[in-house]
Amino acid sequence: MLAPIWSLLGWKAEQPPPSPPPVTITGVRIPVDGTPAHLLSLTTKPGSDAMDSFLFHVPDLRQYWATDRAWGFRDLNRLDLLQDHHVPHQHFVQQKQHLQHLLQPRLYPLSQEQRFHLQQRYLLKQEYFILPERFKGCKGAYYMFFSFAADDMPMNEGLPSWIRDVGEVVDSFHRLYPGDVFLVKMAPEEVGENGWAVYEDIGHEFLDCLKEGPLTDRYGRPVKI
Repeated sequence: MLAPIWSLLGWKAEQPPPSPPPVTITGVRIPVDGTPAHLLSLTTKPGSDAMDSFLFHVPDLRQYWATDRAWGFRDLNRLDLLQDHHVPHQHFVQQKQHLQHLLQPRLYPLSQEQRFHLQQRYLLKQEYFILPERFKGCKGAYYMFFSFAADDMPMNEGLPSWIRDVGEVVDSFHRLYPGDVFLVKMAPEEVGENGWAVYEDIGHEFLDCLKEGPLTDRYGRPVKI
């Protein structure tokens, strides 16, 4: 049974949440200079000034982006890589509970900030993909971090097409991702103490998965749920 939403978000009505300590994780960097994607160590920092603040701490990517504005203009998409066509039941249970808290404020009182964090989570662009059998070990939830500071950095032309096509359409044709793009993986529980995001290391196998992509249909398009 899932914990109450205020526990998931890590807040008590009488006091503000504490700041999470830094955590070092292994993520993936897709460089803007066209060199191959690679694993790297990333250290998290408290995040409260962008669309990722519902995670409470996020990878510190400032050294890879050109300006402070590029960091301030960061955004993220969510990718769920599945073993088969069945979305885990827990996803539906959690979403139902979250919607109840958003739509029935009298029964489930939330602070303005708690409500904002829930809205952030569900306004994200999210895609479900099915993995080929050989990449079943890569299943899980990933967040793709990018900056939309197009005036500060060149466009990233090295993104695999299945990654590039996640997100909002720009100019009715394609998505734009300036600068380096990063992926981090969530632990199965996703949320831990005080509502802080729980990450896990990405393994080397994921680099091949990233390159080859998910299952495709007969037209070569990724199979999505």
